[in-house]
Amino acid sequence: MADVTGSFLREQLLDRRQRLDSAIAESGDSAGLVQLLNEVDSALRRMDNGSYGICEVCHESVEKPRLVADPLVRFCLDHLTADQQRALEQDLELASQLQRDLLPEEIVSYGGWQVCCHYQPVGPVSGDYCDVIVGAGHGDGRDLFFALGDASGKGVAASMLMAHLHAITSWSSAPAGFSATA
Repeated sequence: MADVTGSFLREQLLDRRQRLDSAIAESGDSAGLVQLLNEVDSALRRMDNGSYGICEVCHESVEKPRLVADPLVRFCLDHLTADQQRALEQDLELASQLQRDLLPEEIVSYGGWQVCCHYQPVGPVSGDYCDVIVGAGHGDGRDLFFALGDASGKGVAASMLMAHLHAITSWSSAPAGFSATA
């Protein structure tokens, strides 16, 4: 795991450790935070001894996208318990539904234009992004914008980037004077 991904994951774990230390100091004794801190420390020890990213059951490499999404993962997909597999499937279905909810309507009509969108991801979630933003410009209110993108990576991590991009474009196209806190 001595590559760019490994360096990135180490930085993420060290940052997480620092934030957990601060949260524990502020909140006093919090068993859940202490347990999470112990898991982070365990992952850092595995990095130091060269066993990080290796499945504790089959001793093969854990899938990199899973490690990027959750640096504390210790098992490859093949060795999840039935409950863990069901939880993962439910999480993927929820992520897929959330991603579909961020997509524009299949047919958008505005100002004499008709825009048709078709979205067909390869997997349950992806980093593909499309949006049609109507009436959000600085002109006469009849502007029509298209946003297309493909977030780097695959799966849940890329879909999270897509959701972030959607939030940014939605916020930046909001009418003047709009406040998310209002």
